Amino acid sequence: MKRDIQNVDDDIIRKKRIIEQALYSDPDIVEVLDDPDIDPSCPEDLLWSSIWPFIRIPGTQDKSKSYITFSIGDMGLSPRNEVIKNQYVQFVIFVHKNLAKTNYGMARHDCLGYILKDIFHLSNMLGSQMNLVSSAEGATDTDYITRTLKFELTAPNSPQPYKTNKYERDSIVNNHDRRVKHESV
Repeated sequence: MKRDIQNVDDDIIRKKRIIEQALYSDPDIVEVLDDPDIDPSCPEDLLWSSIWPFIRIPGTQDKSKSYITFSIGDMGLSPRNEVIKNQYVQFVIFVHKNLAKTNYGMARHDCLGYILKDIFHLSNMLGSQMNLVSSAEGATDTDYITRTLKFELTAPNSPQPYKTNKYERDSIVNNHDRRVKHESV
């Protein structure tokens, strides 16, 4: 592969990795997700099982489980400063109706929503303060209850403001070198 995939220069991918680790490293999330297929001593195994770094709606054939899914996106440039962009982080919690009741005095999707709010609201772990702007309950069908939390934050539009696309630059340089060699023949 031409690109160094291990050192991705993309703020969304970098932020997803931070969120993934924050989720599976929190012992309360591990406990409340209550995934019987995961060894509690290996909570990172929750990733791609009960924690998904994109919005994934459980299928009707999936096991009855609880899921935390999330996405990050750019909402556009700040109207006051074009070097700042507005971003969102959205979590969608899915809990099968048979797992909604807990011993915590609240429904499982509400408990997970509370924990996510506790971890991320006013947190600076992604480089600027995250603010909870909405929290809504819902349902997908007759089997899953949901809670959707949306956070907003600001970020630099480009960490390197005068950066040149190196792949475009390489192709221009290579094409120019080929033309020079061809013209000299």
